[in-house]
Amino acid sequence: MVQTHTEARPATTPPHTHTQQDVGHEKEPLALESSRKSYGSGGSQGGEEGVSQGITTYPSRMWMLFSFSLLCWVHNIEWITWGPVSESMNAAFPGWGPSTVALITNWGTIIYILFFIPIIWAAQRYGLRASVLASAAVLTAGAGLRCITSTTPAFTILCHVCGMAVGLSSPIMLAAPTLIASDWFPVHERTTAMAIMVGAHELGGIASFLEPLIVRLPGPDVTTADIRHDVMRLTYIAAGLAAVSLVALVVYFPSKPPRPPSLSSSEERLRFIPGLKALVRNKTFMLLLVCYGVFVGPPVMWMTVMDYSLLPLGFHQNKAMWVGVMAVVMAGTLPVVVGRLNDTLHRYTKTMLITLMLLSAGCFFWFLLLSYGVLPVTDWQVYVSTVGGLTFSYSTMPLFIELSINLAYPVPELLVTSVLIAADNIVGAVFLFLFNIPDEQHLWVTYTLTLCCSLTAVPLAAVTFPSTRTDIDIG
Repeated sequence: MVQTHTEARPATTPPHTHTQQDVGHEKEPLALESSRKSYGSGGSQGGEEGVSQGITTYPSRMWMLFSFSLLCWVHNIEWITWGPVSESMNAAFPGWGPSTVALITNWGTIIYILFFIPIIWAAQRYGLRASVLASAAVLTAGAGLRCITSTTPAFTILCHVCGMAVGLSSPIMLAAPTLIASDWFPVHERTTAMAIMVGAHELGGIASFLEPLIVRLPGPDVTTADIRHDVMRLTYIAAGLAAVSLVALVVYFPSKPPRPPSLSSSEERLRFIPGLKALVRNKTFMLLLVCYGVFVGPPVMWMTVMDYSLLPLGFHQNKAMWVGVMAVVMAGTLPVVVGRLNDTLHRYTKTMLITLMLLSAGCFFWFLLLSYGVLPVTDWQVYVSTVGGLTFSYSTMPLFIELSINLAYPVPELLVTSVLIAADNIVGAVFLFLFNIPDEQHLWVTYTLTLCCSLTAVPLAAVTFPSTRTDIDIG
C-alpha cells in the first residue's frame, strides 16, 4: 500500500470554494452533505476523524480503474452493435434500414434523458457500488435477451429492448468516471484516470467496427440463414463479455476508499436538489452546458451510423470498418494524452479545449468538401478528415468535464457530469432522428458537424472559468 500524507484541512469548507450567488442554498444546513462520512473502514470513523489521519492513495485504485474501464468498453459495444454491419442487417432481417439502426441506437439517448435524474439521485443515495452493479446487471440482461432467437419480429423487438437496457445503464456508465477519479485518485492523476475510463468507452467501438469479420456481407454465396447465424454468434460474444465485466465488479468494487486521495474529495458537497438548483442558476455553467451538448452530441452519434455517410464515397461496410477502427483507436487514445497534459498544465485547460474544438471543425469541413465533390475523393483524405474530426471531438470531453466540475463546485461530480451528458444526449437524439428523413447520401450530416464544432468555440473564448476545486488541492 502506497500512502501519501499531507496536513489535514479543517472540517469546514473554505469560504473561497463557493459563493452564495453560485450555490443558492449554501446557508441551509441540510443543503450540504459531507462526503467524508463515507470514508473510513467503519461508518462511524468517517468525517473529520478520517480526514485527519491523512490524505491517502491506494494501489486498489488501479483495479477500480481497470474493472470500470472494462464495463465502459462493453457498454459501448452494446450501444453501437448494428451500425457497422448495417448492410448485412438490412439483407437478413426484413424491415431493417437506416431508421431501424438509428432508433435502436437512439434508445440509449432517449432512456438516458428520461431516467438520468432518478438514477443519479439513487446513486447518491445508495452509493457507487450498488449503482454500478445494478447498471452492469441491466446491461448484461439486455445483452442476453438478444441471444434468445433470430426470428423476426421477435429478434427486432429484443434488439430494441436491449437498446433500452443500454440507456438505463448509461447514466452510471457515462457519469461515474468523474466520481471514481475524484474519490480514488490524487489531483495529479485525476483527469488522466477520468480520461482512461472515457477512452476505454470509446475503444469499445473497435470491437463493434470489427464485426464485419464475424458477420458476412450479403452476396451470391451468402444466404440469409448464414447472416443470421453470424449475427447470433455476435450476440453470444457480446453477452459473454457483459457477464465477465459484471463478475469482475462483484468481486471487488467498493464505493470509496477508507481515506480520501485529495483535500477536495473530502470537502462537503451539495445534496441532489440544491445541486440541481445551483447548476440552473449558474449562467456560465449553462453556457458551457449548451456548448458541450451541441459540440459533442452530433459527432458521438455520427460514429454509430457513419457507414451511411461513407457509402456514397465508395466505402462499403468492409472498407468503412477500418475507418471506424482507426477513429475509435485514436478517439480512445488521444483523450488520455490530453488528460495527462491537463494534469500537468492545470492552468491551460481552456486553451487546450478551444484548440481541439477548432481542429475538429477543420477536419469536418474537409470531409464536407469531399462529400460535396469540391475535392477529389481519395482514401487517405477520407481517413484523415473522418478520424481527425472524431478524435479531436472526443478529446475535448475530459476538458469540458474538468471545467464544468470546477465551475459548479461544490455540486457533486456525478450530478455535474450526468447533466452534461444529458445535454449531448438530447442534441444527439435530435441528430439521429433526422435519419428518418429519406436521403440516400445524408449530405446534411457534413454541414451539421462542421457548424456544431465551429460555432460553439466562439462563446467559450470570451468566458473566464474558475478553477475552484483545483485551487483547493494545489493552491
